[in-house]
Amino acid sequence: MKTQIFRKMNSELTNWVIRLHQIGYTDDFLPLNPREVQCVQNGESFLIKDLRVNLIDCNFDQLTNTYQYIHTIDTGIGHRGLLITNGILGLVN
Repeated sequence: MKTQIFRKMNSELTNWVIRLHQIGYTDDFLPLNPREVQCVQNGESFLIKDLRVNLIDCNFDQLTNTYQYIHTIDTGIGHRGLLITNGILGLVN
């Protein structure tokens, strides 16, 4: 029963990821510091000021008991992906 509750609670976050992957946001990004992110797939780092970043949604993640903010990231060289973090990119340290 507990697994079923977790699955239901995190389904909105999962649905966002699936929908965004379907429209081309397939790379994964991680914040390195307050000004920079890194693409997981190729290790390339980007300054946030040089990216187009959109905050898509915020959902409560039952597994971590935190709010997770879903961002899309478009680079100037064609990389498109997602960054999911517990704060708004550019405002988190």
